[in-house]
Amino acid sequence: MSNSQPSNEFAQASASPPPIPPETPQPPPLRQAQRPAAKRSSTGRIVLLIIGGAVLLGSLAMNTMFLMELDLAVGPRAMTTTTVKPGSGSQVVALYDVAGIISYQAAARFEQFRNAVISDDDVKAVVLRVESPWGTVTASDQICRMVKDLKGAGKKVVVSMGSLAASGGYYISAPADEIYAEATTVTGSIGVLSGWVVLKGTLDKIGAEVVIIKSTHSAGWKDEMSSFSRPHDYQLAHIRDVLDKMQQRFEKVVKDGRGGRLKTRKVSYDIPSDEEGKPPRRHEEIEPMNGKIYLADEAKSLGLIDAVGYQKDAIDRAAQLAGLSRPKVVRYARRKTFMETLLEGKSSPSLKLDAELLDRLQTPRFMMIWKAQ
Repeated sequence: MSNSQPSNEFAQASASPPPIPPETPQPPPLRQAQRPAAKRSSTGRIVLLIIGGAVLLGSLAMNTMFLMELDLAVGPRAMTTTTVKPGSGSQVVALYDVAGIISYQAAARFEQFRNAVISDDDVKAVVLRVESPWGTVTASDQICRMVKDLKGAGKKVVVSMGSLAASGGYYISAPADEIYAEATTVTGSIGVLSGWVVLKGTLDKIGAEVVIIKSTHSAGWKDEMSSFSRPHDYQLAHIRDVLDKMQQRFEKVVKDGRGGRLKTRKVSYDIPSDEEGKPPRRHEEIEPMNGKIYLADEAKSLGLIDAVGYQKDAIDRAAQLAGLSRPKVVRYARRKTFMETLLEGKSSPSLKLDAELLDRLQTPRFMMIWKAQ
């Protein structure tokens, strides 16, 4: 018995589970450390919401401004009107200025004017104040067609020429019912020309070379008006043929517009030879279809204009032709957009080498032009 007692005690001791050590106390959560993180996250969301809202509002504002600018550019509010002389609201003489170079922008602006008055029954007559030395063939032809549209809609059209209404300026004037020119107006210059700068010699001097590769089928013509090489004789002949066809169209516009009022005459003169020792060449041509310019009195004798007078005289004549007893003279002008007004305020009078100027310098054009050298 004495021998088994320790054995039983040992067995009981071995069967008892080991004591569980007391739990190690855990530190309390770092609440103070978590609060700044939550605050930073909340602040970030607020900042993102503010930025997103600003972007959304900016986008809405830009889209609204774009739609407003588009409406001002091509919509019904594209033109502004100013009453020059009060009168009957149903006897309007619309006054519009065509000033400067007649380009595609000028044609687009004239189209806005045409659209504004052509279906307005109150507008009975139109006076175009033309102050232009030249224009591209296409833009001049577009305005010429729109002048005919106004006449076709029953509007009487009278042109009042300023100091210079030559070449393209005359092209757009020819279809008018009557043309008035001031005593010192330069007009006429019924002709077409094309010109461009050839840079080949200049490039050779600075060691630069332009490589031009033409497709096989267009090798003879594709670069006939290139700025990097002089045209061959056959190319010059082709360009002159194109110019002659444009000249014929110009002459037809003048003959159709002026009708029996136009008076032509043959003239001849000697052209000095470029080669020393050769006699001058006798040249014959028909005035006024010869590219020559004229002052008002001679232009009237040739039937290019109807009368010598000022803008007021042209307005009075337009009202008379339309049979208006109480004419109201209203000046039409294109409404400037907000961006145009803003940019004008920041513009500099100095010469700027912008994209449009570069395009003019390097792109050959067919032009109706008179320019005093």
